[in-house]
Amino acid sequence: MLFKEKFVLLIAAVLLVLLSACGKTASVLNSSIYHDLENGGIYIKQNIDDFTALGFNYGDSVEVTFSNGYKLDEIPFYNGFYAKVGEAMLIGYPGEENIKVCICFGDDLWDVSKVKETDTVSIKKKKSGKYLKEQKALNLEYTEERNDYNSDEEYANFRNVKVGRIKEGILYRGSSPIDNKISRAKYSDELIEKAKIKYIVDLSDDKEELKEHFASNDFESDYFKSLYENGKVGVYDVNMNYTSKEFAEQMVKAMTDMANNEGPYYIHCIEGKDRTGFFCVLIEGLAGASYEEIVNDYMITYKNFYGIDEKNERERYNVIKEHYLDTMLRFLANYGGNTGNEDIPLSGLEYTNIIGRYLNDNGMSIKEIGKWYDKVTDQN
Repeated sequence: MLFKEKFVLLIAAVLLVLLSACGKTASVLNSSIYHDLENGGIYIKQNIDDFTALGFNYGDSVEVTFSNGYKLDEIPFYNGFYAKVGEAMLIGYPGEENIKVCICFGDDLWDVSKVKETDTVSIKKKKSGKYLKEQKALNLEYTEERNDYNSDEEYANFRNVKVGRIKEGILYRGSSPIDNKISRAKYSDELIEKAKIKYIVDLSDDKEELKEHFASNDFESDYFKSLYENGKVGVYDVNMNYTSKEFAEQMVKAMTDMANNEGPYYIHCIEGKDRTGFFCVLIEGLAGASYEEIVNDYMITYKNFYGIDEKNERERYNVIKEHYLDTMLRFLANYGGNTGNEDIPLSGLEYTNIIGRYLNDNGMSIKEIGKWYDKVTDQN
């Protein structure tokens, strides 16, 4: 056989192997499962590295089918909690051993799917890279070193919020001045003392957790502790499932407590990003802020932590805004999901009425809303 003919046959054989490989869809069949009792969701007995070695990549869409017949189609596979609140996702979270399927900050998928320990699950890749834009944009990390930031305020994600009719110097937001998980508690505590904060809305702790923080070896938050001992810290301990009734009731309680205490006020969770972001949307919207003002304040957090702003990373900035903030606002305006209003522009909406209705529907009286409005806003 001539060399040329041998070469052609070799190339054909290689192409056949490649085409055959491309035709195979990455899959896992009948894997055992167990319940994540602490956080909810379903662990799948598939090591993360072994799973990705099969051909599953972060940003792909997958089909997840349980042996009891419950099925999730075209859900994203991420390495973080990047799905929208209440939506299902498959996750290979850094530091975990196995992959997990769950409803992002929502109901426990174990209960929703009605699976049992004896059930199994099969996973099939559906579309490569369907959610890659979100995976890349939302896969964010920041440093905990103070010297990597321009100021204490930037490091602690600390700022005075002055949008809409909010009074100057009445409302501040930022990272936790008591939980030192991200190494910023001391800085936040010094900043709230400097701002002469009189009342704190703590969205991430309960009373037992506060006791643990006070007793920790790295405790340096004397100002926070003094406010707490004087009954000037409200603790609400919410997760990020803002679609739940329990979450809404805690938001109403926090707003009512603000109305019954004097400012300046400080709002925080751990980073001052997600739960704080939602609560500040309520405050800013009720105080008459425009969509553009709400966006600008919300996105400062991503500038502080990650250096992302509209000028230097426009595409990533827009993905973050649309994925997180716009989804919150559509939920509050009843413009999300399958309402038929998904394409209505958020700019130009009357957020005072939208937030007022949300609070009133969830238990805050018109009188209490008016009292809050008098405390926080300048009506001149």
